[in-house]
Amino acid sequence: MNNESGPVNKASTENPVPSGEQSPDSSGQIEDLHREINEWRSEHNAWLEDIDLWRREQNLSELMLYKMERALPDQNRLLEEHADKIRQHKQRVDAYETNLRNYLVKEHHESSKHEKILEEHQSQVKLHKQERDRHRSFRHTHMEAMAEMIRITRLLESTEINQSGNDTVTKPNG
Repeated sequence: MNNESGPVNKASTENPVPSGEQSPDSSGQIEDLHREINEWRSEHNAWLEDIDLWRREQNLSELMLYKMERALPDQNRLLEEHADKIRQHKQRVDAYETNLRNYLVKEHHESSKHEKILEEHQSQVKLHKQERDRHRSFRHTHMEAMAEMIRITRLLESTEINQSGNDTVTKPNG
């Protein structure tokens, strides 16, 4: 029989498998599609878990920023107290040096006064060492805190740049 004389069923020529039956290849392809969709769902779930984690981290960051905002006035106060202590120490050293010069100008040096000046000098040495140690500690803490603030600021700026797709950083109004 010649099929050319009658109407041609286009679906039957494109898909030689009778309707209701699947070829072995199409069944495997469909399973592959389902596997891929399941992988996507798995990725979606992982992404949503990431977002939940990031939200918690951002909430923690907001809390930390709030605490930092509250700590800045205390830090400024501590800085000013530190500066005052340095000024006071400098005044003590200046007064000690003045007494030492006055002692050296005199022609007649009493041995008891000489001993007191040596004792006073040892006391000034201890005080100066304490001030040096305190300043080093303050500097170390300050430098660490500032380095961390700069690192975090740059990281946030780079995140903002990456998210916005350009290199302009907008500053908040205020």
